[in-house]
Amino acid sequence: MSRLATALVLLLAAVACTRDLVRGDPPALASLAATPEASSGTGPSAPAGPRDLGKGRTEQGSFHSSALDRTLKYLVYLPPGYDANPRARYPTAYALHGGSGFVTEWVDYGIFEQADRLMEFGAIPPFLIVLPEGDQEYWVDHVIDKRTGANGEKWGTYTAKEVVPTIDARYRTIARPEARAIGGLSMGGHAAMQLSLNFPGIWGVIAATSPSLRPEGDAPTYLGFGADFAARDPLALIKAKPDVARAYVWWIDTGDADPWLAQATAIHDQLVSLGIAHEWHVYSGDHSAQYWSAHVPDYLGYYAKTLCRTAAACPRQQ
Repeated sequence: MSRLATALVLLLAAVACTRDLVRGDPPALASLAATPEASSGTGPSAPAGPRDLGKGRTEQGSFHSSALDRTLKYLVYLPPGYDANPRARYPTAYALHGGSGFVTEWVDYGIFEQADRLMEFGAIPPFLIVLPEGDQEYWVDHVIDKRTGANGEKWGTYTAKEVVPTIDARYRTIARPEARAIGGLSMGGHAAMQLSLNFPGIWGVIAATSPSLRPEGDAPTYLGFGADFAARDPLALIKAKPDVARAYVWWIDTGDADPWLAQATAIHDQLVSLGIAHEWHVYSGDHSAQYWSAHVPDYLGYYAKTLCRTAAACPRQQ
């Protein structure tokens, strides 16, 4: 073989090896990944590259709540691949805002941007993210008390019985508890626990971030007093309904300088005493936007690993 031919063979081999190194193996996705039955491209054996999913998109919608007799809006993040794969169904994470009352609060902390970054490259599998509107009402059914003016507004019923069915009807969700997570920050962290315990069978995953666990007397008066307060207080509900609490996958996080660190720790201790497995994180920080923004990737990673933990639990196709 001539020197020229030998050099040509070595060059082609080097190019092939370099191509394989750059391409690499496609990232492994967790069991909840929604994928189409057929793939496009050169054939069924062609692996999908990490950039193939692209980015997700968001929609704003609204509906009339019968429980509250008013129209409320929501934002929904549709993950990469949602439009391209019309037969695929997806798990859903409901992320509740805090006492700011703004439906865009989680957006301001980067949840959609981080979801794009992580899902586009396959670091986490795709799922829907829903941001409902909750004003400053603690996402709870209020008591009726003429002394305080509490008029029984049913914000808990609206969230559990109206928001979830609306999203399931309008989008290609996997409409099963194990495919739904509910999380929230501050007021929404309180609600993620309270709603799950008061409305069992809707969600399967809880993520309570910096829950604002105000004691009786310091809490909004529409949470009531005595037995009424206990029926809306996460710690009291866990004690009263341990079997309901055991049905969930749990996450609780708070900052080491959070004003409700002691109350969050009491919930952690109660779950430990009941033998309920859960993730408990005390991070550096306080009750602030800086803290929540810094941990958005942690929350998304938790949803990704806990939603639809087995493929059999969540059929992906229609």
